[in-house]
Amino acid sequence: MTTRRSVLLAGGIGLLVAPRLSRGQPKSKTPRIGIVWMASMDDPVIVQFRRAFLERISALGYVEGKSIVIEERSAEGHPERRAELARELVASKVDIIVTPTVTTSTAARQATSTIPIVMVHAGDPVGAGLIASLARPGGNVTGTTNLSFAGKQVELMRQLVPRSVKLAILLNPSNAGARRYVTDAMEAGRRFNLGIVVAEVARADDFPNAFAMIRDMRPDGLLIMGDPFIGGHRAEVIAFAASARLPAVYDISNMARDGGLVSYGPLLVEHYVMAAGYVDRILRGARPADLPVEQPTRFELLINLKAAKALGLTIPQSLIVRAEEVIQ
Repeated sequence: MTTRRSVLLAGGIGLLVAPRLSRGQPKSKTPRIGIVWMASMDDPVIVQFRRAFLERISALGYVEGKSIVIEERSAEGHPERRAELARELVASKVDIIVTPTVTTSTAARQATSTIPIVMVHAGDPVGAGLIASLARPGGNVTGTTNLSFAGKQVELMRQLVPRSVKLAILLNPSNAGARRYVTDAMEAGRRFNLGIVVAEVARADDFPNAFAMIRDMRPDGLLIMGDPFIGGHRAEVIAFAASARLPAVYDISNMARDGGLVSYGPLLVEHYVMAAGYVDRILRGARPADLPVEQPTRFELLINLKAAKALGLTIPQSLIVRAEEVIQ
């Protein structure tokens, strides 16, 4: 079921009145910002991301009913809905569209070449054809990009299981960053003399076969590539890793908080703070084509000692002292 909400933002200091819109945008009395979410807006991760975005928008001075309106759409975990929802927002003549991930950003870009699009933690937007370069995006798309952390995950797994010889990767092949992720993991695997095998999930029905394939591979550890679709099934993934007694490394912090062993990656919530800044600059007249795409600068390592104990695994003290959060 599609969730539709129009949220008027409260708070702020009320300094902005009728912000000037960028070239190519329809002039509206109150600017309207559309957002397409992959998961339900009740998902704890989405709740956190929304709060960060809305709080920053408010802090920038936008006032309820006077300065901004937010229109949100949720694909409710169904990737095939993103294109339809992007078209809905375009048809409703929003002034800016905010799109988490490169796939959702691509859906929005296919729906419009004129309405500014602010992508959020999009993997490899240059390779996906969304922008010309990070420094000079060109076109109507800008925002924040993510990096591949496969190499770091391989290194962490090597520290967790020093005698490991083979690792499995669980990923969504439709994710634009999947190819780069596998390439980086393979390169790191060669440095540590590790074999790397890949199991793919693109639909909910793929999980049983992927899990069976991983069991048959008998790897020493499991790497989970961050992806909205996989994140929506995180309870299944975490339960599988526990039942298979596989040490697993994730790159989304909530996976460790929800029972996964270790997570390492960018502080994704900060991308939504930055996205609000892009929205503000565009409403003030900046062109997306001229706004450089930003990369993550802060990262976090989380370790779940309860999960480690269940696996009979001793976490090296060198990792514990580096962790931003240790879950008992």
